[in-house]
Amino acid sequence: MPDQKWKLGLALGSGAARGLAHVGILKVLEEAGVRIDFIAGTSIGAFIGALYAAGMPVREMEKVLCELDWRSLPRMLGLVLPKTGLIDGKKVATFMAELLPVRTFEELHIPLAMTTTDLDSGEALVIRKGSLLPGLQAATAFPGIFPPVLFGERYLVDGGLCNPVPADVAYQMGADKVIGVCSIPQIPRLPGETFLPPRGTGRRKKKWRLGFFSAESIEKLIHDIWYFNHEENSPPEENTPTGNLERKPPGIFQVCSRSVAIMENQINAMRLERDAIDLLIRPEFKGISMLDFHRAAEAIKAGETAARAQWERIRELAGR
Repeated sequence: MPDQKWKLGLALGSGAARGLAHVGILKVLEEAGVRIDFIAGTSIGAFIGALYAAGMPVREMEKVLCELDWRSLPRMLGLVLPKTGLIDGKKVATFMAELLPVRTFEELHIPLAMTTTDLDSGEALVIRKGSLLPGLQAATAFPGIFPPVLFGERYLVDGGLCNPVPADVAYQMGADKVIGVCSIPQIPRLPGETFLPPRGTGRRKKKWRLGFFSAESIEKLIHDIWYFNHEENSPPEENTPTGNLERKPPGIFQVCSRSVAIMENQINAMRLERDAIDLLIRPEFKGISMLDFHRAAEAIKAGETAARAQWERIRELAGR
């Protein structure tokens, strides 16, 4: 591969399940012969960026993410009594640790920076050295869902709150040109989103109890909090005068995710207008919500399609 004319940075943004589109974009970048010199990641972008920077092949990444049993996600997450978050992040941290082939920033093949948000000051904090896992936990600590992560003397949460597409961080790392990836679409109509498919059969049965709650009832509670049935919450008929009163309220996961999405849209619009990104790739998602991880293949395909639409510009940045 001939040398590129410049150092190229990749800024992978937030977007939860939609951020799996980053994998499809990485596939196209590799096909175009792009050499990534720096990666800056926010939220899911930090996770995908860490896997790629650690040397995990894109095809393997795609295979793992598409073959995961996302339908069992509610059982995996570990609901806790609300204190600092609805979900205990330990199991998710274990999941990320099992996928990562290295443990520290210093072992990565490509320099990586993760953006997080200081919960007290609201300022962005960029993590670039030391152990990968605490940084990933902080970068993906979705407010209200996952508890904030104590990092030194700071409590950190998802970097998407202040920097949804960290192009400025990639420039600060030394990049001459930056490709930014934004997986935050315009806010769609509320009833058009679904969060997880209906519960399937063959769910595990356990005998133990916790106080008045059996394991089965707790598992059902986790799923029912997470799951949002779009048919039951479909928009009312236009000719129904009292239609608005017939809609059922969204679940707590949807309230949290959509509230953050609204905020991220506003912040993202301002930052994208200010930051001079050399190329911005923004996939289009057909009804994929922030928590539709079971639609990984569709999200990855959306990223691939968006990148191919920018093929000529990508080749230019690759010096081809």
